[in-house]
Amino acid sequence: SVQSNLNGMALTLPAPFAKAAEVTLPLRLEVAAVRATPVGVPDANTPATQDQVQLEIGRVASVNYLRDITAPEPRVVRGAIAMGLAADESAPLPADGVIANVNVQNLDLDAWNEVVNAVAGTATAAVANAAGAASAPGMGYLPTVMAVRARSVAYGGRKLNNVVLGGTRDGLLWRANLDASELSGYVEYRQPSGVGGGRLYARMARLAIAQSTAQDVESLLDEQPISIPALDIVVDDFDLRGKKLGRLEIDAVNVGGGGARDTQREWRLNRFNIATPEATLTASGSWVPISAQPNAPRGNIKERRRTAMNFKLDIADSGDLLNRFGMPGVLRRGKGKIEGQVGWAGSPITLDYPSLTGSFNVNVENGQFLKTDPGIAKLLGVLSLQSLPRRLALDFRDVFSDGFAFDFLRGDVKIEQGIARTNNLQMKGVAAAALMEGQADIAKETQAIKVVVVPEINAGSASLIASVINPIVGLSTFLAQLIVRSPLIEAITQEFYIDGTWTDPRVTQVERKRASTPKPETTP
Repeated sequence: SVQSNLNGMALTLPAPFAKAAEVTLPLRLEVAAVRATPVGVPDANTPATQDQVQLEIGRVASVNYLRDITAPEPRVVRGAIAMGLAADESAPLPADGVIANVNVQNLDLDAWNEVVNAVAGTATAAVANAAGAASAPGMGYLPTVMAVRARSVAYGGRKLNNVVLGGTRDGLLWRANLDASELSGYVEYRQPSGVGGGRLYARMARLAIAQSTAQDVESLLDEQPISIPALDIVVDDFDLRGKKLGRLEIDAVNVGGGGARDTQREWRLNRFNIATPEATLTASGSWVPISAQPNAPRGNIKERRRTAMNFKLDIADSGDLLNRFGMPGVLRRGKGKIEGQVGWAGSPITLDYPSLTGSFNVNVENGQFLKTDPGIAKLLGVLSLQSLPRRLALDFRDVFSDGFAFDFLRGDVKIEQGIARTNNLQMKGVAAAALMEGQADIAKETQAIKVVVVPEINAGSASLIASVINPIVGLSTFLAQLIVRSPLIEAITQEFYIDGTWTDPRVTQVERKRASTPKPETTP
């Protein structure tokens, strides 16, 4: 046995074991042989088949293991781990397995992982990563049943507060019921091994990722994308950066042809769904190294990765959806769909506007832009055309200034390096339609858009205006064809140019060039 007060020894271990050299901390270590003595046989003649290892560190922690020592490598038969318990609490030795009862202020699992790796060394790490790692000698010392209470738990760049956990371990498979300020639910985690990567299965009642936590997760993803386990996650109440996003479903796997440190591995997102009463997003995609894509530069010191997503957003109420995202009073009603593909440099949870590329189609019906400060919804404030009324020659002021009610808003948008372009965006209202083409810089929040306001003259002109503009043809050709079929429209059609910023758009009325009337053919 060994006893010490550790006076004069500084400990740099994670809490609660860190201490300065002048601080006293009683320590007692005892290893005793345990003999299974048959009746009538003296103890001295009975070989020891087990030993008992007991470690006490003041009131901070205690460890008690009963081990089988008949093999060259001792094997844990049963054990108990206690940490931070009150005087009336304990962790009794169970009939089998290893129990852990932990009650601490702060538990830094990342720091403890570094300690374990340093103590175990590369040899043990190699064993742990091989097939059959669940039977590696060191695994027997880990708890099979655990109860954890902590004010905070740090792991993988994330922090949970007010944690209460009850869990079990079966080999490499950990199961837990978990409750914390940020989440509540059931979790399964299978550690990676030589025969497969890690896997996280979770069914959560709620999950909240705050702004600061989201930034930590983004940094973790940028540094360690290869280590992300396969994910099968369902959250009934998902909160991201303070926004209530409803039900979340994720199904993702890490795939690749190389080993565990293969930098060309692809994180494949098979399913990424978010459902709220106002809308449902269904998406799938991938997160791959940029160097793995065609024509990508090679030899980057730090491997950058790119996210690519196919998505469809089915909208039940556009106004309520914008209100959920902190933009109230921008739209009323509006049912429809937005569908397309987008991609950007960086992680799936961080949309990078300067590198954003893709295309999508928007088709929303029966909505109304409300009269609002364009700074709230920015680009939507520009598209509402509230700045046009004083420049309209005809009396369509009430059509736009009080909030443009539209039968439909539709068109196609292409994005290249954060610049969104369209040549067929249409909004049709009761008395007029607005046809748009141009571009917007999403990162800089500026635009250069041509708007053509076409009035409805009769039912015939209304049906012409409602025709879908083919993006291959574009707005100019569509207008030319419209004027040929209904010449009266040309005389009362007005054109505007909108540039400036989203919060302070600048509108200029443009004099339209009238189409020349073709001269009748004459016979020589």
